[in-house]
Amino acid sequence: MKKFISLSLVLIMVISLAAIGLAGCSTSTTSGTSGKFAFDTGDPDTLTVIQNFDPQTFQPGVNDEQAGLRIWDQIYEPLFMLTNEGEVTPWLATEYTWETPTRMVVKLRDDVKFSDGNPFTAEDVVFTLTHAKEIALPNPFFNLIDTAEVVDAHTVAFNLKAPQTTMSAILCNGQCGIGSKKAFEDGKGDYLGASAIGTGPYKLVSYTPGDMINLTANENYWREGEPKIKNIDMRVVLSAESRSTEAKSLQNDIVIDCNTRDYPQIDALDGIHVDTQQTAKTVYLFLNSAKAPMDNPKVREAFARAIDVTQTVKLAYGDYGMPATAMVSPNILGRNEDTYKKYYGTGHDVAAAKALLAEAGYSDGLDLEIAVNNTNTQRCDMAEAMQAQVKEAGINLAVNKLEDGPMREYINGGKHQMCIYAFTCITMEGDGFLSQIQPGSSNLAQLGYANQAFFDKYLEGASTTDRAARGKIWEDCLEMLMQDYAMVPLWHTAIGAAVRDNVQGFSWATDYEETFYQYCTK
Repeated sequence: MKKFISLSLVLIMVISLAAIGLAGCSTSTTSGTSGKFAFDTGDPDTLTVIQNFDPQTFQPGVNDEQAGLRIWDQIYEPLFMLTNEGEVTPWLATEYTWETPTRMVVKLRDDVKFSDGNPFTAEDVVFTLTHAKEIALPNPFFNLIDTAEVVDAHTVAFNLKAPQTTMSAILCNGQCGIGSKKAFEDGKGDYLGASAIGTGPYKLVSYTPGDMINLTANENYWREGEPKIKNIDMRVVLSAESRSTEAKSLQNDIVIDCNTRDYPQIDALDGIHVDTQQTAKTVYLFLNSAKAPMDNPKVREAFARAIDVTQTVKLAYGDYGMPATAMVSPNILGRNEDTYKKYYGTGHDVAAAKALLAEAGYSDGLDLEIAVNNTNTQRCDMAEAMQAQVKEAGINLAVNKLEDGPMREYINGGKHQMCIYAFTCITMEGDGFLSQIQPGSSNLAQLGYANQAFFDKYLEGASTTDRAARGKIWEDCLEMLMQDYAMVPLWHTAIGAAVRDNVQGFSWATDYEETFYQYCTK
């Protein structure tokens, strides 16, 4: 008898991130063979995974995509971890104290080694952070820190640009995984080989771009009895439809993020089930306030009024996840459904949209463009649904489908009028999202938003120690974004994987949709 799909809030098993490989790991640059490689799912020492992201590099902190961190998190570890209940748990760190409102002193474990056997120290933490800032990695979390300094071998101090009471939760994010300074220097920054060294349960064996990633257990791992399974073989399959086909073939242990419309069919098969989780992420329509004609607030509001969020999401995702009912996902501090109704109403109000366009000087309609990642079927579906909906209001919407790299360059450069993208409340509070769109963050260009009152209000919340009071401030910040129609929340994300029934220990982390394969057995 098959189980029905359930949205369970599974307690993280005090998770860990993982360590990348030895200086001698092999990297193949031959063309990929996806679709032809058959995994041996019967090998109890090897977990076979279909992954929806091609990393291109194993440098920590280079990408904020959850799919990428599911690979890097097997390799690098952060200082703290966040449970699904939102509690910060020490990991590479043991404790922290605030010497001043902007100076955070962190004590580190003294029994941790990197996968090459070298000790983990405060110098590695300072190096990872400063190097990421120097080469301008898209890491909004390290950007909150002005400087970092070594206090002693196992103590580091972070001097923040402004008070940030949730900094320990922010540092739980996989983008804050710590790399080895010595490996970087010895390997001359080769993050496909000698520099790809972390502290976690796995290390890199080989990588074939566009095709395969092979990891094996780190014999120097500091957590006794982990990882429980020795090897991980990941194959990269970018198409959601192709991942669904892989799941139905029953030739893989775990298939990440299939086409959501296929989950009922997959779950009905013998020998496999679908493991899903409501997450802290919401998919948004970003309205670029710095790009004409979206710099006119009436045009932004007109577009928001013209679309039908519920219909759009149902078309793309069916009953998987939920259409947005607030600015942030359920269980996030700062969520308020009443303000959502106030600004967005029930949606698809064509008369209101036409009136707003007329007030903005576009009584004859206008042409607009929306950018969307071409490998994300559901987001493409949503863009095309909006295209049909806004037509009734006199808006001709062109859908610009871009590959991941060009898409990032396009929207981070502020060249777009609109795009579909997502933010995750990584701290399980509104600031986990809000901190990513503050001055100095590349993400802010995606919105083109420049409301100083919003930035000031965020800083007020960031320095507020009382949780309830802080939550009210996050509500105010989120309402400002709605009032200015800087963005429209679309879908409170659920994430899923097709998992063979003989695989035990698989779970999702709510805060950033991570998976930690070190707990899995077969």
